[in-house]
Amino acid sequence: MKIIENKAAQIAIKNLKDKLRHWQYLFFALLLPIMFTIMFYFMLGTEKDPTGRSNFDYGFPGMIIYAIGIGTMNAAIMFAQDKKSGMLTRLDTMPTGRKNLFLGALISESLFLMLQIAIMFVFGYVILGLYFEGPLELFFGFLIAVLFGISAVGLGIMIASISKTVEIANAFSLLVFMLLIFLSGSLMPFESPIVYFTPPFWAKQIFLQLTVLGHGLNDSLYSSSLIGAGAEALPITLLGGLLIVVAFSIGFTLLGILIFQKKTKF
Repeated sequence: MKIIENKAAQIAIKNLKDKLRHWQYLFFALLLPIMFTIMFYFMLGTEKDPTGRSNFDYGFPGMIIYAIGIGTMNAAIMFAQDKKSGMLTRLDTMPTGRKNLFLGALISESLFLMLQIAIMFVFGYVILGLYFEGPLELFFGFLIAVLFGISAVGLGIMIASISKTVEIANAFSLLVFMLLIFLSGSLMPFESPIVYFTPPFWAKQIFLQLTVLGHGLNDSLYSSSLIGAGAEALPITLLGGLLIVVAFSIGFTLLGILIFQKKTKF
């Protein structure tokens, strides 16, 4: 019996090989979050509070979200470059299907993002020795980060699909990425109802409360990282917040497929 190969997986492998050929760009994409982490490490300091945690222990989940957000830019630039080179046009003439093109890109960029998250975990929790409740909590934090990463990648591919040039995709994805990161309060507390409309807020807050504070999924979600010093408990549990993260990931993926299925010219 003939084995039918998964077209999305084939495209994902092609994309990963392309990334390896451009290792200088990969190095920069992986190094940038570490540079910002070191900068914030010295800015926030390592002085412990009565709970045994430092300011940077509370701030590091935001750095994880920042590193993931770069996936939006990476995906947008990668896809825009494929459009510019004519690769997507050639693939579009084959019986590949645009859904497979989108899913292949989503898979390859998500795998790269998992590597980026793993590097940040090693740098923060192994090299810098930052606080976390336990291995199980850290594992769930990793899963939440990956789940949020899927939505970030999906958003980046959508931006690229509507951008005319690589430069526009780069600039637009940077604008969206930075706006979402700052409006979500990921890098610094931002006390505003706006945060609830940003996907990074939900991922960052759940990650923080699970891995750093040791809260359970049935505990209340807080309005910011300033728990005990200004943050308010929301009428929603961490489980409810997790479902919102899942909804964002599914929503961006489905929306991306719908946009991409349009027979517009690459």
